Amino acid sequence: MQIVKFEPGRDLLDTPNIRARVDELLPGETYAEQGYPGSDEMFYFADGQGTLSANGETYAFSGGMHAYISAGTPYRLVNTGNAPIRLIWAQAPNASTTPPPGAGGPVWLEKETLNGRFPASPHVRGGMLEFPADFECDYHSHDSAEEIFLFLKGNCRITVEEEAQDVGVDDIVIVPAEHKHKLKSGKDPLLMWLTVTPNLKPSHTFYKQQADGSYLRVTPRAVAG
Repeated sequence: MQIVKFEPGRDLLDTPNIRARVDELLPGETYAEQGYPGSDEMFYFADGQGTLSANGETYAFSGGMHAYISAGTPYRLVNTGNAPIRLIWAQAPNASTTPPPGAGGPVWLEKETLNGRFPASPHVRGGMLEFPADFECDYHSHDSAEEIFLFLKGNCRITVEEEAQDVGVDDIVIVPAEHKHKLKSGKDPLLMWLTVTPNLKPSHTFYKQQADGSYLRVTPRAVAG
């Protein structure tokens, strides 16, 4: 488990499955047109305001929104406000930045709504997830898939392979593929943004704890598709 703060300039992951980073877009700054032929891209915009242009359309966004851009779709981001935009992006899988001519696919943009998920694809699943206060999820892992959490509201204790840490707002937790983990929220509801990549089925691997403290896998191995 790796825990870092949501601060621009941080590289989070760079594996064949995913590349992820915390960035900053300054007032008037533009992400020049780019697109990933074989990869989806996901964003969470923490603050500021700007536009996302793709497929001949321009969409306005502001702090607290997140976006999904399907594989092969060229896009452009522009900061249209007077303050920097802090953002996290994840590209799954990790691939070239050269867009194919004339390509275009679905683009999705949504406010920070509870449990609002971006469209699932073979490459990735995720979005917003809320836990009520004093809730603990089952101990589980994801076959061949890394997971990134960005905590937006509340606090929790996260346990990864028996190592427990307390985390809260603006903390980012990176859970390696195959690592068992669980979250227990505190006295307030917990809101997080997350990605899991790739998106295999079954999506979660569950375990039964044995008398000696070890864990027995009870979920079949995930496969693509």
